[in-house]
Amino acid sequence: MEIVSLSKILELIDKLPNYPKEIHQLNKNLKAGNTDFSQVISYITSNKVFSEIFKNFIPESRRSENFEENISHTIKKLGINNLRNILYTCSILALNKNENTAIVLKKIITAANISKDIIEKINLFRKTKHNPENFYLYSLFHDIGEVFATRYFNEELNNTVFNINESIDLDNINEIVHHNEIGYMMINKWELPSIFSYICLNHTKLEYRKFTADFIFIINVLAVADALALEILDFKKPIINNWDVGHSIYKIGLREDDVYTEAGIIGTVDTKIPKILSLYNLK
Repeated sequence: MEIVSLSKILELIDKLPNYPKEIHQLNKNLKAGNTDFSQVISYITSNKVFSEIFKNFIPESRRSENFEENISHTIKKLGINNLRNILYTCSILALNKNENTAIVLKKIITAANISKDIIEKINLFRKTKHNPENFYLYSLFHDIGEVFATRYFNEELNNTVFNINESIDLDNINEIVHHNEIGYMMINKWELPSIFSYICLNHTKLEYRKFTADFIFIINVLAVADALALEILDFKKPIINNWDVGHSIYKIGLREDDVYTEAGIIGTVDTKIPKILSLYNLK
């Protein structure tokens, strides 16, 4: 198969929309305690992807005759943390282009929600104080290179990733383009925090000894969340053979019984995922 040149990849990255970069500035203002939502409302109302999704979160706001009043009512009910997560999630949904891009986005958003739930469980069991919202964002962006691959190399991926033996093997994306390096370049283009680009570049190196303990913890949480997302979405069963998910569960301070509970995966996350995906207009 023809190798995609670096110059071609850089050319395509240069053409990407700037949504996440712009959203990051809005979110920085929110994190700093700025409760003037006028800029956020203006951005949402001027972008169809954003406005349609925000209306899903507070359905009754659709009945308001004033469109801006709709969004204002919605975001005030959501709270700052939920608002920030939804803004970032909408930012990557704006890259959706085709059926396979949507498949990857489903996996990413599912994993992001699982990552948040994993951290909440670890904090409860281990009395730690990890920020679940941070892990939501780490997971949301760590495989952004896969979105790029399906956006620009969809035809090639149909032969190597999708519809092969009635399963979806996202590992094979790297046969076309290396999603880690692509993600690293995308995050740099969008001027997001360096932790995101570092995670993009290194999240598959689960046992690299030069990493700090904190970083090893992060990437193992993402590895568990990804594996569970693939299982919940029925992309790949049983869980992937090329790494031991049980070991990663152990590395983050849980037991397999904490993940595969009697109520379901991480409690009931597997039952709420379809609703979450529908809120983002992903079926």
